[in-house]
Parts: sequence; structure tokens; C-alpha cells
Amino acid sequence: MRLLLPLIGVFATIFATVDTVHAEPTNFRVGAGLLKYDVHPAPDYMPDFRQSGTTIFAEFPQDNYHGSRFIIYALDEGDTSLWGYETQMMIGYGLAQPGFRIHTGPAWHREVIDVRRNGEADPQVFNGWGWQLGTGYQYKALTLEIAATYRDTRDYRQENKAATGNDTPPAPILSNLLISYRF
Repeated sequence: MRLLLPLIGVFATIFATVDTVHAEPTNFRVGAGLLKYDVHPAPDYMPDFRQSGTTIFAEFPQDNYHGSRFIIYALDEGDTSLWGYETQMMIGYGLAQPGFRIHTGPAWHREVIDVRRNGEADPQVFNGWGWQLGTGYQYKALTLEIAATYRDTRDYRQENKAATGNDTPPAPILSNLLISYRF
């Protein structure tokens, strides 16, 4: 009897694993991407499209028309160093099925950018709302997508004024080329 209970546990685990392997995939996706980020006009230590960063993300379409995504990103090149995250509400078409997909919706971000003044780096927090747009294609469990977010200019405008004395509003745009796998 002592040996029977562990054997039953082992076989139950094996059968549960086999059953899970043959189950329909969920819509949960995990992926990575290349980042381009531009805040223009801005001081030299702010990101521009000449630099590239990396992105990792998780996405969950609740159905074919609604979904959510959480992105973590980093860029460290030359005088520009930043990391941050963004959460997106996705409203569109094709989010949960193979084929063409397109979406838009609100986004909220928080990031830390190393602001350089007097030769020293001082991490500053930038956060706020934005509006995202994306399109792509899903083939079986793989999705390839291009997406961009236009962000509220308030924090970036304040940084421009502090660094240059110029009160010109910048146009902060975060864009990504994303690839993901659906589990």
C-alpha cells in the first residue's frame, strides 16, 4: 500500500501532462521585440530613432476584439539610458485567431530615463497616458506585429524646459517590432 500511493501520483501526473499537451492552446502570448523610441525635439540624452532597444511582453486577448498587453523595455546606447513598462488595452479585430490583426486603444506607461546635467546622470521618472495602434499577422501559434504608442507630452515638455529653456512640446513615440508565441 505504501508503494501504491506514490505510483498512483506518478501516473496521475503523467496522464495530466499528456492531456495538457493535447489541449487547445490558450490565447496567452509571450514575446520579445525590437524597440525604437523617439522624443523630438529634446535634449541629446533623450531617446531618438537612431537608437534601438529591446522589449519583452505578455499579451492576453480576452476574445477576438478585446485584449491587454504588458510590455517591459530597455534602451542603453550612447548617452541614452532608460527602462520602463507600458500596459495597453487593445480594441480591434483578429486578436484571438490566426490571420490578420489590427488594434488600437489607451496605454499607460512609467519609465526611468537617465537625465544628464552637469556631466552626471540623474534618473528621472516619466509617466502618463498614451494611445497605441498596432497591426500584424498570426500564423498558427506565432504572431508578428508592428505597434506604436503616442504618449502624453507633459513630462517630456517639462524636461525640455528644464534642460533647454525651450517650452516646445515634443512628440514622444514608442514603436516596436514584436514576435510572440501563443501557449
